[in-house]
Order: sequence, then structure tokens, then C-alpha cells
Amino acid sequence: MSSVSARTVLAVSVVVLALVGSLVGVAVPGGNPAPADPAAAPPDDGDVDAVHADGVTGDGVDVAVLDPTGFDTDDDAYADAAVAARTFGSGPTIGPNAGDVHGTRSARQVAAVAPNASLHLAGFDGETGYGRAMAWAVRQGVDVVVVPAAFHGKPGTGDSVVENVTSRAVARGVVVVAAAGNTARGTYRATYDRVRNGALVVDGSVRNYLRGDDRVVRAWLSWTNARPGASYALELYRVTETGPRLVARSVPYEADSEPNARLNVRVEPGTHFLVVRGPDRPTGATVRVTSATNGLQHVTVRGSLVAPATAEGVVAVGAWNPVQGRLAAYSSSGPTLAGRQGVDVVATARADDGFRGSSVAAARAGGVAALVRAARPNATPAAVGSYLEATARDVGVEGVDARTGGGLLRPERAVAAALADARNGTRAPESTTARAVDAGDRSDGSPIPAAAATLANGLVLLGYAGVRTTQARL
Repeated sequence: MSSVSARTVLAVSVVVLALVGSLVGVAVPGGNPAPADPAAAPPDDGDVDAVHADGVTGDGVDVAVLDPTGFDTDDDAYADAAVAARTFGSGPTIGPNAGDVHGTRSARQVAAVAPNASLHLAGFDGETGYGRAMAWAVRQGVDVVVVPAAFHGKPGTGDSVVENVTSRAVARGVVVVAAAGNTARGTYRATYDRVRNGALVVDGSVRNYLRGDDRVVRAWLSWTNARPGASYALELYRVTETGPRLVARSVPYEADSEPNARLNVRVEPGTHFLVVRGPDRPTGATVRVTSATNGLQHVTVRGSLVAPATAEGVVAVGAWNPVQGRLAAYSSSGPTLAGRQGVDVVATARADDGFRGSSVAAARAGGVAALVRAARPNATPAAVGSYLEATARDVGVEGVDARTGGGLLRPERAVAAALADARNGTRAPESTTARAVDAGDRSDGSPIPAAAATLANGLVLLGYAGVRTTQARL
């Protein structure tokens, strides 16, 4: 078959990372729902109570939460803490009685960890809306930005608009904490070098079967421009008695800045598979398929991290299952295509209200970052990331790794290290106290490198600065 028409720029779709039934029926990626939680499953990072008892509750710290679904500004968990709210785009709803949406649930988690922090709530719609929301947060002078959402249609090279906007915020001194993603079982990445009749060959076949039985299939295809002008598409087929039947093909959406494709289609019960279409000859491009609704037969767990967690300088947070005492199977993984570790820490990914996923983990870690900033107000983003990572409990593969980073977040130790350094006048971000706190938990006691260096330039987000927004009534 011939290749897809040249230079087809296809859309990124912002998809909420929470794995809760109330949000368009999103389930654990892979189509294999996790068993129900016990009635009382305490979070592994429950030592936050000890931090509060010591008087560190986030006083004087401003935290922005950016989410595509909006926020209920009257929610009892944080209404008194919300000092500002804006919406950027036509999608999100912000205001009284907006509902138990994903953004509301994320803000609850931040408030539970840092109850005295001031909250700035920003709903956004799409890539441009995200840039405006981030610029607004920077102009508000916030200390921490929490992003519990994902742009799945990004290759993760660090060069996309979403990633650049995020890294620029970090360069201006803002700690950005983002969800790693929930697509470890729904991501496949490969080089477009094995081709059969204009289709990518996956382990001897062009087919990559879907796991699970979701009635809606959402999948993205992104690629790098190894050969300028080449473009690719994703096709969904259903297996029938007379042979494979084409169900849907990805469609162009030119509002995005990077080439990618999206499928969003209702399907009949049955067996389905995906095919990556492109040029008839190898191009050397890196292509990535991501499904938020289904697992894939062929997966690439490493490198399944999603933007903006792939941006340089971000604290990327994976999902920890406190019931099973291990990393959640769906938790996305580094490294990034740019060669960075990717995941920095993992945190509890289940809340008492049934909210679960790496969104929960990012919101809780964002709250801890606020506590660290309260303990040491002048700590740089790299220093805050270092406190979180270096004091974490090593889990999974021994040492720092691309799936769990430094390990399971331990708020009490992170805040204690920041307080000790503040008293001792230790220079950040090379926090010797932070490393010493965790030395007994490492097999070799070796120091952990600080978070990746942020962009050196201090460019203001002028591209998004002057846009008209709507302020919600608080």
C-alpha cells in the first residue's frame, strides 16, 4: 500500500490519567481491571501525618493544579485554600458544583498532604490551553505546579511545545510535578525499519492485538521526523470469519505542533488489532503507539512515560499499589528518548474515594514538594526533586532505576532533610543531609545524583501570556 499523504499533522489528545469509572469509564490500562481495594487501605506514604504534627503544613506555599476536566471550587476538601481559578479553553468547567471530576479529586489529594498551601486551579483544553495555564501559574508566582494529566500523542523527545513550556516554567524556579502515566501495558515503541507492504512489522507480523474488551478504543501514534515529509497512520481492524475488517483509521488534526495521530472509536465485541501504516521503505523514525483503554499484545514498557512528565527538570511520579505493596503494573516507565531517567519517585496511587492512578501519585507528591518548599523556601526545583528522590525507600530493582526512580516517596524524611539543611545552611541542591538520611536503605550507600539540570534560559512564556481567560467565581 502507498504511504499516508505527506506532512499530515495529527492531533494530540489530552486524556485524564485517573483510573476511575466516573471519568468516561476509564479502567486500568490493559483492559484487565485490578481487584477491588480493601475497605481500609492506608497509603504507604502515610507519614505525612507526622510532618503535620511537626508543624509543617504548607504555610506560605502556593500550588497550582492544572487539569483538563476542571474543578469544583466549592469542594469541602480545599474550598478555603483556593485563592484563584481560571479556565483556558472551552472544555473544562470551573466553579461551584462543577462536580466530582478528575481535577477536583486531584486537588483534594494536594490539599490532604499540604492543607495550608494556597491553591491556584487551572483548567485547560489542548496544547495551547496547557501553555496558557502554565504561563498563568508562573505569573501567579506559584512555588509548585502539579499536572495529573497527559498528552499521549508525543514521542517524548523533550522537544514538543508541551515539554518546552513545562521546562521553561522549571527554569523560572517553579517545581513541576507530573504524572508518569498509566500506559505501561498499552505502549509499543519501535524504529520504522522493518516494513511489509507499507506497514510496520511487529515481531514477524504487522498486527498488534488489543488486550481487554473495552467498547471504546482510544489509541495514539506519534513519531520522530527522521525523514522529513514522511507520515504515518494507525489502523484498527476487527477479526471476522471472512478475514480482517478495517474498523477505523486515524484522522488528521492540525491544531497540534508535532506530528501524531489519534483513534477514538466505539467497537463491537470481538478481537481487534492495530497496524502502523507508513512509507513503503524504512525511514529510521521512532514510532510509538499508545492506548489508554487497552493493553497491547506487543508492549514496550521502557519508554512508556508520557508528556509533560518527559520534560527536562520535571519531577515525574509513578504509581505505587499500596494494597499489593509493589509498583502498579500500569505505571509508565522511563527512560525518555532524550536519555533521561524519566521517573523520579513513585507514590501511593489509591485514595479513599476510589480515585486511583498515577494522577493520585503525582498529586500527593506535589503536596510533599509543597511541604519541602515550606521547610526550605529557597530550594530550587532541582533541590526539591533531590530531597524527594534521595530520601525515598528503594523499591523494585536495586538502586535508582527508570521504572521507580529513587523509590517510594517518604514525606517525613524528605521534609526532615530539607529542615536539617535549612538549619545547617547546607548548599542546595547537592543535599548531603538528604543522601545521609537514606544511606542505610541503599545497598552501597552511594550518593544519588540531583534531578536533571533545567533549561538554562529564563525565557518567559510570552507566547501564552496575554491571552484572555475566564475567571471562576470563588
